[in-house]
Amino acid sequence: MRKTTFGRVAKLGVSPLALWIRAKILRSFGLIPKKQSSRENEVHSIFVSFPYDALGDSVLMLSLLDRTHLVWPNAKIDVAVGAAFASVVKEIAYVHRVFPVVQTAKSDVGFGVYRRVAYLTHFFRSHIASQKYDLTISPRWDSTDSYFGAYLAYLTGAPLHCGYSGTNDGIRPGVDRFYTHSARGGRFEHESLRYSRLLGRCGFEAEDAVGEEVSQCRIQSLWQVSQQRRAAAELPVVGRYAVLCPGASYLNKRWCLDGFAAVGRHLQRGFGLSVVVVGSSSEADICRSLCHLIGDGAISIAGKTEILKLMDVIAGAEVFVGNDSGSSHIAGGLGLKTVVVNAFPCDCTGEDIPNSPVRFRPVGTAVRVVQPEKNLPPCAGMCKMNWQHCIQQVQDESVNAALDSLMTDAY
Repeated sequence: MRKTTFGRVAKLGVSPLALWIRAKILRSFGLIPKKQSSRENEVHSIFVSFPYDALGDSVLMLSLLDRTHLVWPNAKIDVAVGAAFASVVKEIAYVHRVFPVVQTAKSDVGFGVYRRVAYLTHFFRSHIASQKYDLTISPRWDSTDSYFGAYLAYLTGAPLHCGYSGTNDGIRPGVDRFYTHSARGGRFEHESLRYSRLLGRCGFEAEDAVGEEVSQCRIQSLWQVSQQRRAAAELPVVGRYAVLCPGASYLNKRWCLDGFAAVGRHLQRGFGLSVVVVGSSSEADICRSLCHLIGDGAISIAGKTEILKLMDVIAGAEVFVGNDSGSSHIAGGLGLKTVVVNAFPCDCTGEDIPNSPVRFRPVGTAVRVVQPEKNLPPCAGMCKMNWQHCIQQVQDESVNAALDSLMTDAY
């Protein structure tokens, strides 16, 4: 059996319909809470279900949390979120309780989806089942795994469930059976705007309550957490510095080290900044290599920063330069001057293509995205290669020009 066919067969048992039936059976045997009766206009406790580990997506999801708190300022808000980002959400003042969800290995491949469903069910019964909620929110959309968050929320038995309709993307239309309120619209909007407009599209506030400016503003909760930690933050250098992040989750999103090195030297000579290079432990070698290329005045702390420490380091910088990565989303969300090198070509107008900066660039007041003008053959739309390919067309002069513009503009 071909691998793709195997994967499709394996996923049949965890379709939205199958998960919905599973929940019904669990409820009938008293293994999960009974469905509560609806109390119109009474929302005192809210459960936000976002059990995913992607750092960039988690940062953008904070826009929804901030909006939820604004609409229901006195409500208790609990959040299920990927374990990698849970420590940040725990620091948000208005969040009552955080449930860190561990991402099971290869959970979207073959029978890994069964393990994920079993894990989420066990996790719910062990950690969440004793809580009662008036409303659950499952914001994930346009993804083949979006129904996992909807399933986890549905297990609570809350009278109100809201999320984006599967008919918007056509991937999982059956996910709507988990919702009492299904939102439609916003297919080509920036993710932060789409998340922020979910409540309005579900009828919990005016549909036009959230303006386009959301994607141009810092994320308030993220910024407040950084301010709370600022006095006690241990920064890697004394004085003014820039942060460079040469890593990314996929090789085709990584700009060349020579380009980053030229940018690092430009920041040193043109603006008198030290350079701090950040990355994961798996990226420590390329970060050390980048420091060697830049020369004196550059240090690497790759692999030495858990998520809150990384946020402290980024928040203390004057400017951030990186690839399309989670760290870039942190920098933009904090309102930091941010330059992102993105593999997505300027001449591609397909807004609905994954990774388009139209939908997925970091939010923020001072974000610049530098892209190649065109794809390199044989790519069309987003870069299809699994190595550094289209992005290598970006010249360091273009990145330095974006930096010069940012550093001289007032925000």
